[in-house]
Amino acid sequence: MTSAEGERAVRVVGVALVLVGAVLALAAFRFLDWYDTAAKAADSAQTSTFSDLQDNADQLNGAGAATAYFDWLAWVLLIALVCVGVAANLPVPPADILRIVGTVIGVAGVAATYFAVAQLHNAQVAAGGAHHNAFFNSTWGLWLTFVGFAVGAGGALLGPRKIAG
Repeated sequence: MTSAEGERAVRVVGVALVLVGAVLALAAFRFLDWYDTAAKAADSAQTSTFSDLQDNADQLNGAGAATAYFDWLAWVLLIALVCVGVAANLPVPPADILRIVGTVIGVAGVAATYFAVAQLHNAQVAAGGAHHNAFFNSTWGLWLTFVGFAVGAGGALLGPRKIAG
């Protein structure tokens, strides 16, 4: 609780940001569509959720890291971000190191999400899918995943507050 700079206390705003980021990513993983594409009928649409993308990655050869991301990596990154990000805002001796680690985990979550959807897109193109970019027809789920990991990283970066003395 006491350091060379003085006493430190829990930074509630940092903890709240980590948890808000986690809720956004969790909502994207469980409830939101990631892609919305036109179906064969002009007045209908086909949507793809996180779970649908997991199934696609599992079925496509060459999806590589996308398979790992949708099977387990996204969940591991999210859980690690919550644990480390919350701990980084507590007045504990390794808080400064946890701030760095939590921020890196959040940034890694953003990067892994991009890499996974790009690699899945490339595997779909190789299997005869349409040639466009990985963000074509993306919806709230994909974007909230990026925002969730980024907000969590920002919350972890804050660290415990210094008590004025």
